[in-house]
Amino acid sequence: MRVLLAGSTGVLGQRLVRRLSEHGHQVHGLTRDERGDRIVRDRGGTPIRADLFNPDEITRHVDNVDSIVHAATAIPRKQRPSAQDWAINDEIRIRGVESLIEVARRTGARHLIFQSVVWVARPDDESPFDERAPVNPDEVTQSAAAAERIALNAGDEYGFTSTVLRGGWFYGPDAWHTQSFGERLKKRMLPIIGDGSAYWSILHVDDAANAYLVGIEHQPAGVFHVVDDEPVQVGEFFRYFAEIQGAKPPLRIPAWLARLAAGSFSTDFATTSMITNAEKFKSATGWQPQFPSYREGLSEVVREWEEVAIPSR
Repeated sequence: MRVLLAGSTGVLGQRLVRRLSEHGHQVHGLTRDERGDRIVRDRGGTPIRADLFNPDEITRHVDNVDSIVHAATAIPRKQRPSAQDWAINDEIRIRGVESLIEVARRTGARHLIFQSVVWVARPDDESPFDERAPVNPDEVTQSAAAAERIALNAGDEYGFTSTVLRGGWFYGPDAWHTQSFGERLKKRMLPIIGDGSAYWSILHVDDAANAYLVGIEHQPAGVFHVVDDEPVQVGEFFRYFAEIQGAKPPLRIPAWLARLAAGSFSTDFATTSMITNAEKFKSATGWQPQFPSYREGLSEVVREWEEVAIPSR
């Protein structure tokens, strides 16, 4: 298939370009500069230097596409992200999906994948949930919920299949937040907030890339959660991550102090449960995670850090 990928130079996108190329698909990755061109080309894809928000520019480079993937994001790399920081990501989600829908319409694409996040539907009572739960976005995920609706409605209007893949929290050896967590845990500078009992549904980025590959190849319609098999308590995740790096156990601080030091977003993220599963996606596509829990995934992360020089480490 001919695949157009927005977000081709990110942690997920780089892997997806390689996976698609290895499976015989033609990948056209949107880029912004020479570095991006090299990233896409080195992984077997064809770079397209074009503005995500400009469908005219994109379609000048590619006029026949089977599947389009919107995996571009700009998640803030800050403990205290501002409203403006999140506004950039919001624009990429909403204007980006609108632009790619127009590209799909012009190129005759049969399929569109939009990358979303599972916490758009997290219940207020923090109980386990799945794709049947009503959308319940907070301020940060309102744009994801809006872009989901746009993608799904466009599929109905223009006659292509729309797939929304809601991912759990991504982690991997080259993911900035994973590297930051690992380095701060080694220095005992990343404490457990409160009792650490909140649960996260997470996903190794290698498994995320494989999920997008099978999503492109199977083209299931609708909304799907993509997470590993074992939600993990935040305290256990931090303790295990520290242990396998040979570090001392993380310290613990009360939530009120964390809120003063790190802000509401980071504190709420570390103290709010998000428990879901990927059974619907597995049933639709046959996908299975290579790293079914944080234990296998984090062990692989640390192994890669030990084998490959990571600049930030």
